[in-house]
Amino acid sequence: APLLCGRYELVSELGRGTSGVVYKAHDPKLDRLVAIKILRPELVSLEESGVSLKQRFHQEAVAAGRLTHPAIVAVHDVGESEGRPFMVMEYIEGGTLADLLLGGRPLPLADAVGIVLQVCAALDYAHRHGVIHRDIKPRNILAGPGVTKVTDFGTARILGANHTQTGTMLGTPAYMSPEMVRGQVAGPRSDLFSLGVVLYEALTGFNPFNAADLAAVLYRIVNIDAPSVRHHNAELPLALDRVLRRALAKEPDARCGTAADFANALRQAATGEQRTWSLRAFREATRDLRQTRLLSRPARVAVGTMCLLALVAGTWAALPRGPESPRTVAPVSSVKREMEPSARPAAPTVTAPPKGTVPAARGPVAATAQESRCLSVNAVPFAEVYVDDKPGGYTPTACLRVPIGEHRVHFQMDGQRSPERPLRITARHTPDAPMRLSYDFNTGRFLEP
Repeated sequence: APLLCGRYELVSELGRGTSGVVYKAHDPKLDRLVAIKILRPELVSLEESGVSLKQRFHQEAVAAGRLTHPAIVAVHDVGESEGRPFMVMEYIEGGTLADLLLGGRPLPLADAVGIVLQVCAALDYAHRHGVIHRDIKPRNILAGPGVTKVTDFGTARILGANHTQTGTMLGTPAYMSPEMVRGQVAGPRSDLFSLGVVLYEALTGFNPFNAADLAAVLYRIVNIDAPSVRHHNAELPLALDRVLRRALAKEPDARCGTAADFANALRQAATGEQRTWSLRAFREATRDLRQTRLLSRPARVAVGTMCLLALVAGTWAALPRGPESPRTVAPVSSVKREMEPSARPAAPTVTAPPKGTVPAARGPVAATAQESRCLSVNAVPFAEVYVDDKPGGYTPTACLRVPIGEHRVHFQMDGQRSPERPLRITARHTPDAPMRLSYDFNTGRFLEP
């Protein structure tokens, strides 16, 4: 068997990621199996968002190496072989949570909750030791027989380190938190959002923000609430749905404060433990009801009144509430955006000709100059899009309304400008099938759909 650094015997390849290759290996000195992650050779000299991939690989080793926890894959050794950095980790029999969810198969409630509770324990420990994972997803959760471990700290942020960047998209899009999509600094509650997405998928087999293209995925994360898990499985506990809605809240402050809090709420919801109806618990419940919008305002008032009467056996008549306003997102430009296709376009208004006139013969109807169709735009990192040198807002946008015809499009970000891309918008570029254009500032290339 080939040797690495004259010591580790490579047995077989376990898998390949975007940055590294993982091998099953044997350590003859300690007579044990290990997993070795090696940076892919073509990436040794590359940079990503101003940070060399060798540096990011080292960052992963530092982040994981400072954590010793039963639910976190242990790092045994680091080194470099022929200019390629490698990391030696404990070997876990079995696959990942992503393997268990292949084909959209949901897990039994007890299995899904058990795995997520272990991840909560790992994240609670990591957060208390100043490490934010930033890429929690099924592929980074090892799920072997009776064991669950978090791995791949390649995008981790160490609190207090001076290399953390903002305005850079790190992580896997479908599991990103809204603040990560916006390019903001990710804190512990960002990991909890990602874990909420993982729990949702484990329970239903569906990612709540999945869409046809990257722009639509990122838009949904920031603007669209996830459907209730009971929409997919009506037998799931209502309390579990409430926990997930809190985990997937758009604003970090609306989520659980710590991974331990998330674990406690999840455990209670899954096991049906009775909640102690303190005033604090009552306030949390009424806040959850308002956020989920499951009840109309009059119904909430009635429920609140009955709970208060039961709580204090007094004469509280109603719980004061301000009128709720619908959730809106401030527009970033005057360009019309459409993220979700309309159910059906409104029928055109037909005006009858004056009496006694002869209607003109019908022929093909030409598109008016004002008629527009959809352009789906995205950039990495996020950028401002210009159509014919006019600002059209910021990426990602799943449906930027652009007049039918020939146009020139480019992106700008932090003083950098992409090349112009000529394109033609036609009547067939609907919200369901938009013209797509993506640009990567890291490579200086347009990404072909």
